[in-house]
Amino acid sequence: MYRIFLFCLTLMLICGLNVGNAAVVEVGFLYLGDNGPFTKPAMEFAKDTFKTTVLGKGDIKSDKLKNFAVVWWNEGDSDPGALTNAELDAFMDYAESGGALLLTGKAFSYATPMGLENAQPRAFGPKLDDGSKVGIIVLKETLDLGLVEGLENVDGDAPEVNDWIQVNSTGFPKSGDYFDSLAKNFTTLAHAWEGGTNYAARIAAFGYWKAGDGKVFNMNWRLPNYHKNNESIDQLEQLTENVINWLASESAYLDVSSRGKLPVVWGNLKNQR
Repeated sequence: MYRIFLFCLTLMLICGLNVGNAAVVEVGFLYLGDNGPFTKPAMEFAKDTFKTTVLGKGDIKSDKLKNFAVVWWNEGDSDPGALTNAELDAFMDYAESGGALLLTGKAFSYATPMGLENAQPRAFGPKLDDGSKVGIIVLKETLDLGLVEGLENVDGDAPEVNDWIQVNSTGFPKSGDYFDSLAKNFTTLAHAWEGGTNYAARIAAFGYWKAGDGKVFNMNWRLPNYHKNNESIDQLEQLTENVINWLASESAYLDVSSRGKLPVVWGNLKNQR
């Protein structure tokens, strides 16, 4: 009986230490345009899901950004206009020093003035309802990185390679894409579809540019629609959570604390790097 008690006590201590050394995802959520019906729900989701600080234009300084494992810049309602060279440099310094920058909605287009992309992107939206369902097509990399954990394919099953997953039932935020252009040094992690059309050769659903020791992740087009009108919002939010957790596991600015933990899949991947 004593040995059983001692074993259980040891196990509890080990588990306690593991939780105590788990990683908390600290997210800096940035928007510079309107905080409207496409942007606000994304911000609320970030605050509910992670340890999130809402940032403003005055916070675009590399030392400030380095307080966060992931900086999520989302523009769903309006175009915030041009940034100064100092602001663009601050983003790049954060990424190149090992940070993880997530661009969604219209924020994706700043990859061009940041020097990550040569092409000039299209711009459109926002549009509340266009009756068009869209989503991602799963690649091996999508599965290997755990980016579709907890999602269902269009048949309601666990996703496999080449499966289609719906993340938006209609409409789209202020956004755009690098349609029909070859992105420079871009790693595609999922293809895109709309209705019954496979856009693999024309639009990357999402992926990232390597920037020094860090990453700039791009999710744009019609995908990041956090508006309440999106009936697939649960799928989109789970996908976003997976992406941010993975980016955090790759970030040089991931803090260690007892207040939370990363899923095992990203923790293991980070340990294998």
